[in-house]
Amino acid sequence: MSVREVVEVDHVTKMYPNGVMANIDVSLSACSGEVVCIMGPNGAGKTTLIRQIIGILKPTKGTVRVFGVDPVKNQDYIKKRVAYMPQLPLTYPAHKVIEVSKYVAELSNTPLERVREVLEALELWDIKERLGYQLSIGQRKLLLLALALIKGGDLLILDEPTTFVDIFKKRLTWNVLLEEKRKGRSMIIVSHDIEEVRRLCDKVYVMIAGRIAGKLDSLDSISRGVEVKVYYEKPAELVHLFKRGNVKIYDELLVVEYTQLIEALEDLENLAVNGINRDIRVVLEYPSVEYIVESLFSKR
Repeated sequence: MSVREVVEVDHVTKMYPNGVMANIDVSLSACSGEVVCIMGPNGAGKTTLIRQIIGILKPTKGTVRVFGVDPVKNQDYIKKRVAYMPQLPLTYPAHKVIEVSKYVAELSNTPLERVREVLEALELWDIKERLGYQLSIGQRKLLLLALALIKGGDLLILDEPTTFVDIFKKRLTWNVLLEEKRKGRSMIIVSHDIEEVRRLCDKVYVMIAGRIAGKLDSLDSISRGVEVKVYYEKPAELVHLFKRGNVKIYDELLVVEYTQLIEALEDLENLAVNGINRDIRVVLEYPSVEYIVESLFSKR
């Protein structure tokens, strides 16, 4: 790990006791001050990877280093330096918004002025006296983000921060996170929202069926569309799985053109969901970058 790298995931595989391979040979990195996005369809293994980065889960193979240490073996250190926002909007039914916020501030030695600053920025200050059970699902999600920001730390990890949040609050959230970015905060964001990724992220890892299928350093590639080439002995058998793009068949090659990357990811996930687990070769082509994934959905 270099001096500037805050997170390094090196050839990580995670297999659950039931034999499910959630992550397969995953490698990625995040540097100081960088906002890194992990995107992909539901069930791609993104949350499992995040749980290994924060030390909740231990990799079956490979290594994870956060600020140079093993997060599983150094939980106290990680908790001091990392703030984590989970995917699901947890609730505190019997506690007020302000009570929970102040409690987190006290635990992390955060000045109370920061509590008001964050709650106002996310438009939660006016509902600070509400109990958890009185909050909408979107407000609960915003509260989770507020708690992560109040906790502070050198690295912010957000698992789908704007899921369940309406479009107006999404833009508000993006502006808050952009301000954190301007302050130099390192962030890892799990998302499948194209606009969110384009606005916030410096580097994007695309995850499909537990694997990193590509890395995007140019966010223009996200909005310009993508061409997917699937090499398979009987491509006609796969046509019905590609519902979102323009499909063409050539001998042992299936070519699908999409206007957005997320549409391609959703169709590619259908290969695994529908049991297409024989060796195939998938190529994702952009105007200026090509990613080749050998045996992406090989039998596991």
